[in-house]
Amino acid sequence: MFGLFLAYPIGRAFYMSLFDWGIFGPNEFVGMDNYRSLVGDDRFWRAMRATFSFALIYVPLIVCVSLLIAVLLHRKLPGIEIFRTAFVLPIVINVAVAAIAIQWTIDPEIGILNRILTSIGLPGQAWLSQPGWALFAISLVTMWINSGFMIVIFLTGLENIPDELYEAARLDGSTSLQDLLYITVPLLKPITLLVTVLSLIHAFQVFGEVLIMTEGGPYGSTTVLTLLLYEEGFKKFALGRAAAIGTVITLIIAALSFIQFRVFREQ
Repeated sequence: MFGLFLAYPIGRAFYMSLFDWGIFGPNEFVGMDNYRSLVGDDRFWRAMRATFSFALIYVPLIVCVSLLIAVLLHRKLPGIEIFRTAFVLPIVINVAVAAIAIQWTIDPEIGILNRILTSIGLPGQAWLSQPGWALFAISLVTMWINSGFMIVIFLTGLENIPDELYEAARLDGSTSLQDLLYITVPLLKPITLLVTVLSLIHAFQVFGEVLIMTEGGPYGSTTVLTLLLYEEGFKKFALGRAAAIGTVITLIIAALSFIQFRVFREQ
């Protein structure tokens, strides 16, 4: 199963990246030329910078927000199941639907967010037309879509922490914040690692939100690697270059995941 669903696609993509692969052929072997062309392509490096910028915003945001929400939802309160369902619900929402809904919400003319800002005396913003805000807006949408799954993972980890630890801490006068910092967070390190790695993979695979909300704009500031791959493969039909970009994405994810596992293991 591993070979069928993971090893074969990766190997096939690398194989295609060694050819000047077109739709109608013939496919000429070019060795590492596709990779050399990427190194000399400014669009590739801009896409690389946009992807890492997105990851730097998205990964810490979803890890921290999902953890805090999971801690709140873990409390034994009447009706808490309703709130758990509400926060987990975005899992079943289609990416296109979520992206369009947020796009309407932050629309500079009819969006409710700008109306709220202007009603309290603050200027409205063209959120998706400014390079600085566009990437952040996409990060929020992606976080909203994926946070439900991450919350479930954190809730599973919280269920495995013995209540006796919190009871003993309360007897010693511990506050809720101290419980979080000195009991919850340390004991959730393996779960946090899992969520971080999964979020990192999501960050480097983000595509639908970018395509629908900005199409890579403004000024190419949100053209991430996956969107560049799409443009090379399905607009220019340069399938060899697209496969090379896909291989680069795979190697980056593997390298960053390996580094994270090593860091957590040493800690």
